[in-house]
Amino acid sequence: MPHHADGNVRIYYDETGEGPALVLLAGWTLNTRFWDWVRPAFAERYRTVALDPRNTGRSTSDPALETSRLADAEDLERLLDALGLHVVHLVGHSKGARIALTFAMTRPERVRSVVSVGSAEPRLRDALDGRVREWVEAARRQARFEGVDEAVRSLKDWNLLGRIHAGPEALALLKRAREGYDGSDLLSVTPRRTLDAEALAPSLNIPVLLIAGEDDPFLAECRHAKNLLPGGRIEVFERCGHFPPIERPSLFAETVLAFLEEAAG
Repeated sequence: MPHHADGNVRIYYDETGEGPALVLLAGWTLNTRFWDWVRPAFAERYRTVALDPRNTGRSTSDPALETSRLADAEDLERLLDALGLHVVHLVGHSKGARIALTFAMTRPERVRSVVSVGSAEPRLRDALDGRVREWVEAARRQARFEGVDEAVRSLKDWNLLGRIHAGPEALALLKRAREGYDGSDLLSVTPRRTLDAEALAPSLNIPVLLIAGEDDPFLAECRHAKNLLPGGRIEVFERCGHFPPIERPSLFAETVLAFLEEAAG
């Protein structure tokens, strides 16, 4: 299994296909399997690299690691350097979308385009954002006193992800995509660096496609980001929630490939 090691962090990745570089970043708790239904379409045209960010999947999980988007962006940069990839397209889902946009805002010369799925930076600072922060703090307390499994299960009780339009096969894929997550990020007390994405967004002059399902509670956040990003546009999928790559995989792959072709000029 390929890993890139840097200091005390090993990042798992796999790659398929040839052509311009396309990097896939899955959401919180999710590993590279999340992209199983759409990656073959991408690999027909792109050198497609999927990775597990720190504290997910087969990458290093350790409560002592910093869990900020800036740390994730640094891991990504080191991996790209090791693979000899200087400029890439980024596709990120949820937490992965935040990593992708953080990377693009801090290293714009290395990014051709971004597809931000089911979330965005800058975040919409409204009641939903407050609910997310409240849940995260509650989950951290629960992870410490009741165990990580209970904390992750409580996400359903909060209904933060809205309705998921998925049958048994899609739900089984989602379950496989959560394998390897051990909750180390919930147990971390390491200080986290932050960046002012609200201030940086207007200067990001690259194509950015925001994708969200009509039933995704983070749709408003994506619309907010679209209005701040000069190259931003948004696609809203009908009959879809927070997980377009598994709820509407054919539409998702078609939409992303069309955008990437347009972004390449």
